[in-house]
Amino acid sequence: MIQRLINWLALTPTERNVILFLTLTLVVGAAIRFYQDTVPPNRQFDYSALDSTFAVFQKHVAADSIRQEKGKSNRVVNINIAGKAELTSLPGIGAVLAERIIRQREEQGEFEAISDLQKIKGISKKKFEKLKPLVDIQ
Repeated sequence: MIQRLINWLALTPTERNVILFLTLTLVVGAAIRFYQDTVPPNRQFDYSALDSTFAVFQKHVAADSIRQEKGKSNRVVNINIAGKAELTSLPGIGAVLAERIIRQREEQGEFEAISDLQKIKGISKKKFEKLKPLVDIQ
């Protein structure tokens, strides 16, 4: 029956594709128009709930970072027994300086004073002043 209709209309394959495209465009357009008519146009998303959630998370992150900074500054490291990991946790002390501190300790014996750190290459007066409250020898 469809074949008879096609033969009666005598459409080429291209003409059939164009008619199919136009029909689908009409159907999709009608669906969009129906959706726009049934959904209220002033419907907006309320972001205030997300903003307050973000603010709470931001406060927690800030509090955690403050606690970590306070924990770092209040912790005292004994340079006579500290390992490489403990030494590198100090501000301005990287892996190389930690190795130098350990090597100095092994070759010369335990540090007798905190000021002995200044003998190590790479520890300037400025760096020493930052380290002074964070290290101990006992």
